[in-house]
Amino acid sequence: MMTTTLAAWMTTLRHQLHAHPELALQEVATTALIKQTLTELNIRLVDYPGETGVVAEIGHGAPIIALRADIDALPIQEDNELSFRSTIPGRMHACGHDFHTAALLGGARLLKVHEADLNGTVRLIFQPAEEGHRGAKMMIDNGVLAGVRAIAGFHNMPNLPVGTLAMKSGPLMASNDNFDVTILGQGAHAAMPEASHDPIVTLGELISNLQTIRSRNIAPDAALVLTIAAVQAGTTFNVIPNTANLRGTIRTFNTANRDLAKVRFYDIVRATAKMNQQTATIDWDRGPSCVNNNAALTAVLSRVLKDDFDIVPAQLCNADDDFALYQECIPGFYGFLGSGGNGTLHQSNYRCDDAGLTYGARFHELAATALLKWVRA
Repeated sequence: MMTTTLAAWMTTLRHQLHAHPELALQEVATTALIKQTLTELNIRLVDYPGETGVVAEIGHGAPIIALRADIDALPIQEDNELSFRSTIPGRMHACGHDFHTAALLGGARLLKVHEADLNGTVRLIFQPAEEGHRGAKMMIDNGVLAGVRAIAGFHNMPNLPVGTLAMKSGPLMASNDNFDVTILGQGAHAAMPEASHDPIVTLGELISNLQTIRSRNIAPDAALVLTIAAVQAGTTFNVIPNTANLRGTIRTFNTANRDLAKVRFYDIVRATAKMNQQTATIDWDRGPSCVNNNAALTAVLSRVLKDDFDIVPAQLCNADDDFALYQECIPGFYGFLGSGGNGTLHQSNYRCDDAGLTYGARFHELAATALLKWVRA
């Protein structure tokens, strides 16, 4: 598929990135390394106003297609005994964005060799801040999709063997809405609850009441997850606090159900608080929509990639990815590439196999040429 020299080159890059992880919008050294690497490959950098993130191009003229990789890490303490483990306490590439970055650099190196044969331009997007779904929006607002006709990318999956590519058209990854609710009550001595409007009681009722959105408002055969992931109230054993807080997320693959869940959420929170003579504030963070693969593009890539990958059906994933924001603007494809590692995404023991980088680079090479041909057809 490619030389061992290229595989070793990508592995060195990934290990360097893995050892020095940077959080969303703090990817300064990562950005510098990407720019340096592209410059050494004689790949032209495109002016980009963001402090982090890189845009580059290979080829010339229209049409323009894009390949995307995310570059940020997570606030997780690594639990792996690796020679290249994270050197920064409390930070880790626990989602494999170092794998994504190295693979796109490898794909860029392959494409550069055949630049004269490209019938158009391949735009390389190294995106910051995928975690927290800020990066794609920032890059789009800064014009990264100007003139782009189609886009492709992948996410590594350590539970899939190296050489495997999971694909499907239509919905693939869920939309993401996050909520932060503060209940405003009246505190009192814990031995005198009659003097209070206890927000902890309201908090408990909300934890149960909000689950009726899934069980009583959404059809049983429709996918929707509502998780309350954090609760906070009080500081000691003998004081009823003035406030209580809960935070969580809602994921679904259906726009109508997404909208309905938000309406019912607001209704239930406000009614439960009022019933207990309290009020509530709701901070709603509308994240990316569902990752939704273009059917025609997916079919084309399936045919192009089948000789180099073990193609398997992709399963719906309740995780989100702001790659969806690119797909809201132009046709796009996103797949799950086997990285044959350990743990799952966002776990402290997450680990991927460097052998998967070869397939990541090949994906980008084949996808780029296929997209250029597809948009010309």
